[in-house]
Amino acid sequence: MGLKIEHRVGIAAPVDDVYAIIADINAWPQWSPIHKKTDARLSFGAPVHLEEYYEGLGTWETDGFIADWTPLSHIHVSVPKPFYAGTLVRYFEFDILSDTGAGFSIGAMFNGYLSEREGKRYRSLIRTGFEAFGEALKNKAEAQFAANPYTPAPQAAKANPDAEPLAKKKPNWRGPKLFGPFGSK
Repeated sequence: MGLKIEHRVGIAAPVDDVYAIIADINAWPQWSPIHKKTDARLSFGAPVHLEEYYEGLGTWETDGFIADWTPLSHIHVSVPKPFYAGTLVRYFEFDILSDTGAGFSIGAMFNGYLSEREGKRYRSLIRTGFEAFGEALKNKAEAQFAANPYTPAPQAAKANPDAEPLAKKKPNWRGPKLFGPFGSK
């Protein structure tokens, strides 16, 4: 069935801003309280190396690859394990709530007996780390948005009220002649 550890946070900033911060994976150690070192680029199959520090757990190294990625939607990192150990997928997902509001989820999905056991054993420590990451992201994105607020695109110019409306013309093409119960002869 699998074990999921997740933290969700609402952010008062456009999803574009939130995504831009997360997409710059190599800059995470500058603002993330759990990431000590990161090495990755957004590209399908690209390797990902994360060194994360969880209070009570110590440094946790994750080596995986970008398994799935859609801009402004999600980034999924698959962590290979021996076949008997199960699977681990780390994910970062985005929700568009409004023009100036976004939802963000960080999580880990443990599948398989040994992987689920590992997740259950460290669940509270990992969740606390995810909460710290989510709050740091929220603070960074909201601060950046406050410094450079969203300016909506200008609306299309209104039509000239003095201009005469275009006359409605009957199309000169009348379509094919239909015969039978749905058409005329």
